Amino acid sequence: MYDTVNMVRLFNFDRQEVKKRAKEAGVYLTDKHWEAIDFINKFYDYHEDEELKIADYNNALKGKYSSHGGLKYLYSLFPDGPVNTITHLSGISVENARDNSMGSVQ
Repeated sequence: MYDTVNMVRLFNFDRQEVKKRAKEAGVYLTDKHWEAIDFINKFYDYHEDEELKIADYNNALKGKYSSHGGLKYLYSLFPDGPVNTITHLSGISVENARDNSMGSVQ
């Protein structure tokens, strides 16, 4: 489990750039969207020296939003995938972020 209670912002991400990318992607941002975006950006900042993978973001989101329904709730906000969408909007590069087979058996 990640320490998501004590995360602090190390630097500010460009909210205008997020708005621009959201508009290009056809995503209408509500306060609920911004809460998740802010959370992932704080998580990214908090773990700046680590090489985070999509599973790390998924686990953090599941923990943070478990009382709201976890990833199911987040998929209602970001139908193309919460991690994929949030990291794209924020300009965060994530290894395997576009790997649709993650978690499947081959």
